[in-house]
Amino acid sequence: MKLGYFHHDACKRLEHQDFIRFSREFRQVIYDNIPTIKDLIFLDPPEIQPAIPPVENKSARELRQGIEKAVEQGTPVILGDMLLLPFAIGDGTVVAKVSGLDDYLLRKVGNDWLGGLGSLLYRELLLVKRSCVDSLTGLLSSLHLEEHLDSLGSNSTGVMVLVSLPPKGTGSFQAHKYQHHSISLLKNFIENRFPMYYLGQSCFGILCENCDSVFAAEFAPTLVNYLKRERSVRVHVASVPFVNSAVKADSVLTLSETLIKKAWAALHVATKRGPFAFCNYSSIEDAVNHPLAAPEKVLVRWLQVASRKLDIFGLLQFDSNKKALLNSVKTVVGDDAVLCTTDTSSYLLLPEKNSNDCLRIGKKILTHLGKTGTSGAVVNCGISAFPFSITTFRKSDLLLNCRKALCHAAFLTPGSLVVCDATSFNISGDIYYGDGDLVLAVKEYKRGLFLEPTDGNLLNSLGVCYAQMNRHKLAVECFQSACQNKTDKFMALYNLGLEQQIKNENRHAINSFSEALKLKENDGEEKARSDMSFQLAVLCIQEGLHQRALELLVPWHTVQQKTGTGKKGLRYLGEAYYGIGKARDAMKYLQQAMRYDEYDAEVLGLLGEIYLRENEGDDIGLRFCEKAVELSPDALGLKIRLASAQIQCGDLQSAFKSLQPCLRNKKIRPAALVQRGLLARELGKFKDAEKWLLKVESCPGSDHRTKVDAQNYLHDWKRIQE
Repeated sequence: MKLGYFHHDACKRLEHQDFIRFSREFRQVIYDNIPTIKDLIFLDPPEIQPAIPPVENKSARELRQGIEKAVEQGTPVILGDMLLLPFAIGDGTVVAKVSGLDDYLLRKVGNDWLGGLGSLLYRELLLVKRSCVDSLTGLLSSLHLEEHLDSLGSNSTGVMVLVSLPPKGTGSFQAHKYQHHSISLLKNFIENRFPMYYLGQSCFGILCENCDSVFAAEFAPTLVNYLKRERSVRVHVASVPFVNSAVKADSVLTLSETLIKKAWAALHVATKRGPFAFCNYSSIEDAVNHPLAAPEKVLVRWLQVASRKLDIFGLLQFDSNKKALLNSVKTVVGDDAVLCTTDTSSYLLLPEKNSNDCLRIGKKILTHLGKTGTSGAVVNCGISAFPFSITTFRKSDLLLNCRKALCHAAFLTPGSLVVCDATSFNISGDIYYGDGDLVLAVKEYKRGLFLEPTDGNLLNSLGVCYAQMNRHKLAVECFQSACQNKTDKFMALYNLGLEQQIKNENRHAINSFSEALKLKENDGEEKARSDMSFQLAVLCIQEGLHQRALELLVPWHTVQQKTGTGKKGLRYLGEAYYGIGKARDAMKYLQQAMRYDEYDAEVLGLLGEIYLRENEGDDIGLRFCEKAVELSPDALGLKIRLASAQIQCGDLQSAFKSLQPCLRNKKIRPAALVQRGLLARELGKFKDAEKWLLKVESCPGSDHRTKVDAQNYLHDWKRIQE
């Protein structure tokens, strides 16, 4: 692992997962180098058996023994018409079983050729891997993304996601450090569910195969909220749902060219929407057919003419233009009904009618239509009336209000009639939010709240939008108001806790999360409760409540392990166990966390501290602390750990340099004073050491634990002197 501009360690050797990620490419290399292959599979060597299992037949036993021989010798082994090729992967081996080889070839090959073949294939597989992996980040490369997309089957579906995380500064080192931090965050969010690619310029690609547009509408805003909560400077996300057959039929471009072109277009739109924004390409690809697209000019003109002399009227939109519906309208309303039809809908204007009158007449029309027994007679109806409760609405706005009511009706049973109300505006706001258009979403939620000021769902939705727009004060006000609504109190407390967490109000966030988790669990809350338990545990660790954190983390991690996730919790399990004095348990989890995320400076720093305290190797512990500061040079807490390690290892001059910036920081100064005293003690300056430790008591920001540590050191020194 190196932070500088060197090839990533992943590019220097083959790993187990490479034979899964690059199986297609690896298979092609072996096929190109060995003629007459009929079949090729990659195998993990069997575990050593104490005795031959009774169910193992002769062929299985010979195969097992052949694999064991290939692994032991490290060279290819011929077994019948098969060739077993071992590939070293760190502490293990993967074996390629090549079958169906030509008899003449097998008789003529010698051991020299076999040994050379093994070395040749290893080098070629490693070259293939290097072409598929970005050399600086260790992530999959843009070239591999293009090749993988173009190799997908004709019926493949999925979502292509682009994530842009530009750094705040322009310095190359800071940008490089921020890039590694971004990679760690994305890995924690994805948790090996999807492959991740580095496309350059702090832009990442995530390929979510076998997912649809519904998934995209949830994934993008969730990712933006997560990265914002983790203190990312700017976040822009673009999502493009795709169906391979549709893409190929519609364009002369390859699937990769088509998708990446669309993703960049959506990302460009997202960058114009604010520092934390996303855009779903579906919302800009076919804007004319968007559920809330602006009405056609012909339709607007019809309404203007028909309602010119009317101060009160109602408008009904039916999602059908079939003749049977029009006949039912004329039967109920009369032949002089004011009608207008489009390709997909029919509009009926009712003069001098309010929304209740429109609802009654609409029911009669649909009832009559149902009695006709006409095929496809199930029709939904959206209703709006003028003047509307919101006085700023114009007559032409009724067309879109009817459309919003129809979107509302789509969630109900077929054949529903809906008058545009607060729920309709909530649904239209959700549509805009799913597209990433927060400005229009806020507008819709506000309209809904004008009609229902205490609606908890609307307040929550509006608060989430405000939070993404960095209007945190308004967001908190919305969530606090939503807490008054019992139905939506759980999500309100969850969102409120997240806002308090962002504002570093940890104690308030702990109270909000704790109160939410005590509420009775309802359907659909599983994900939120799981995330809340994890966030609450993190906050407890930050506040020194390590035992309570463990009570939350252990069951959370157990559940996550069943689905192969939960690795982001390894670091915090280590911190919690260390906090209650179980250093060995902490070391176990921190070592796993380091293997999962090699760029987590906090993990490396704490692991170094434990190595030093548990006498697991001072040199290793010091190296961990040095690497932690190298990864995060601005983190003064890590510099305190490094200074402590340097003092223990006798590098006193370096410890003095490490402590200097810490002594100037008010927050970290008390801990730095303790280390400065220990340093003076090691230098033989006993009076200076006592002076530094006595300063801890009166230093602003000194907590109880730091004061106790300083007093214990003083007491021990006095006892030794006596």
